[in-house]
Amino acid sequence: ANDPRLIALRMTRQHNMTESFENYFLLNGHSFPYTLRDASIIVDENEDVKLHVANLQRSAVAIHTHGHKTTAVAYDGVEAPAGLQMIRDVFDIAPAQRIDLHLQTKNDGLHSYGAGAWMFHDHVPTGATTDGMEPGGNIALILYKSLADEQGMPKGHTEMLDQVFSKDYYAKKQAVWENNKEFAPLLGDAGLLTPNYVRIIGFGLAVGLLIGLLLIVLRLFKRKSS
Repeated sequence: ANDPRLIALRMTRQHNMTESFENYFLLNGHSFPYTLRDASIIVDENEDVKLHVANLQRSAVAIHTHGHKTTAVAYDGVEAPAGLQMIRDVFDIAPAQRIDLHLQTKNDGLHSYGAGAWMFHDHVPTGATTDGMEPGGNIALILYKSLADEQGMPKGHTEMLDQVFSKDYYAKKQAVWENNKEFAPLLGDAGLLTPNYVRIIGFGLAVGLLIGLLLIVLRLFKRKSS
């Protein structure tokens, strides 16, 4: 396995990079939901925060911030002149590119829309997945301290967090509504109940017969009235 000739053979003659693809996406070394614990941006109101963002994956990312518009103040370690400092809520970042974003949490209707548990994530659809499951990948929060618990997790989202912190969810064994006490007993999961095709066919025939009888009655009624 360590024979350099075999390694060179596999690298230069057998491996085809165009046939490979990414199916795991990380933010600070973690995928959602663990990014909520280790990669969320904890802020207070009226703060100025600089975010150093580096794209270390081989595909482009589109960082999108909810509830805030950030300002790009530097590209690849070089400060941008004032006239080139763009204010956006989506920034495209090429592979290996680095940008510095100025996040302002003053509620002025532009840079911030107020305190909240605001999501930020990759706007490329696959970037917010984990092995094809959504939500996952590059998702975290701009979380205001007033809405964070003692562990730095968002308050008031226990049902959603219980669901996504379950291994069964990402193993595709759990219905999305399983933790909802109101609807779970009514909905169940797809495929657990085998349809009774005899009853379905019988129901369809009965409905068709009823409609046919109604049409006959209407015709007879029209004939009598004429």
